[in-house]
Amino acid sequence: MQRYLSAAVLCAGLAAASPALAESCPDGALAAMPERMTADGTTVAYKTTPARIAVGKPFSIEVVACLHGADRTAPSKIRVDAGMPAHGHGMNYTPGERRIGPGHAAFDGMVFHMPGTWQIVVDVYDGDTRQRLTRDVSVRR
Repeated sequence: MQRYLSAAVLCAGLAAASPALAESCPDGALAAMPERMTADGTTVAYKTTPARIAVGKPFSIEVVACLHGADRTAPSKIRVDAGMPAHGHGMNYTPGERRIGPGHAAFDGMVFHMPGTWQIVVDVYDGDTRQRLTRDVSVRR
């Protein structure tokens, strides 16, 4: 029994210490998303439901992220927010997060409460390192 326990502890330690054993990039889900952003070795693809964002109506955004490097890995965390830079404010609501899988999450309850140019902000984390990607979205009545 001791030998099995030691092997399990060793495997858990290796998984935590080795980036080579990190979760792989969700390439299939990444390819299925209609919108894409790329910056500094990070790719984010997303879709909104419904596809057309309406003023004052809740919507969801499903996000898939991939870190590119020696091995393509899923980020440790994804966060989504939005704001109107020209007005200096964000959303009046905080979206709820649903983790779908490694590097794949959905954010429900987003609301763009007024017409104009909004900026979707996706923060992708590799441990404590954050990469921020943004996309301007025009919302009309």
